[in-house]
Amino acid sequence: MDVEELARLVDEVPGTEVSIETGVLVARVPAIGDAVRLAAGDVLNHDLILAPDGRPGVELGVRRGHEELPLIITVDDVVFMPAYAADMLEKGAEMTVPSMPNLIAYSEMHRDVRALGRAIDDPHLELEPEILAATLLVHRCFLAGAVRVGLWPVRVAAWWEYTWARVGAGLPVGPFRPDPEWDRLMAAVTEARRHAAAVEETEAGAVP
Repeated sequence: MDVEELARLVDEVPGTEVSIETGVLVARVPAIGDAVRLAAGDVLNHDLILAPDGRPGVELGVRRGHEELPLIITVDDVVFMPAYAADMLEKGAEMTVPSMPNLIAYSEMHRDVRALGRAIDDPHLELEPEILAATLLVHRCFLAGAVRVGLWPVRVAAWWEYTWARVGAGLPVGPFRPDPEWDRLMAAVTEARRHAAAVEETEAGAVP
């Protein structure tokens, strides 16, 4: 399958905004504010499906190293497999992981990571350090899984980074393995915040 055939396949899903940019498929899903970016040569399998709500979608098998990762694009969401917790941490690092889903929807990831980021500022909320550490690790697995299949979840990562900056020090988790892709994502979070602050400052200065 070449990139144009892949684009036609994904374009069968209503609501997606499909384009080809420098030979790579870009499938934007406005409902989640993100896009899947895939090289056609990395798509091993493909099927048109019906989502649980009866609307059409497409399921792809994406090659990453020796693995084939599932990726489902629906009308208003993208479903993918979280990364493995053991792959996030240095060998022998502390790790307590609660049960993790085999698949996670982007909207669910955003909801859960944002909810923890908001809850962490609640003075009445008490979370055991072990539970908080495990939850942050699982959320990082969600984000890394999204990046693996061509998503770039900057807004979600910003919530994770906010929570980690507030409570990460001293939690029984880590150290994390070096990960250049994660570093790029965190740099994108920093740049997005800088841009938002600049826009806010400009708008404030324009008020008479």
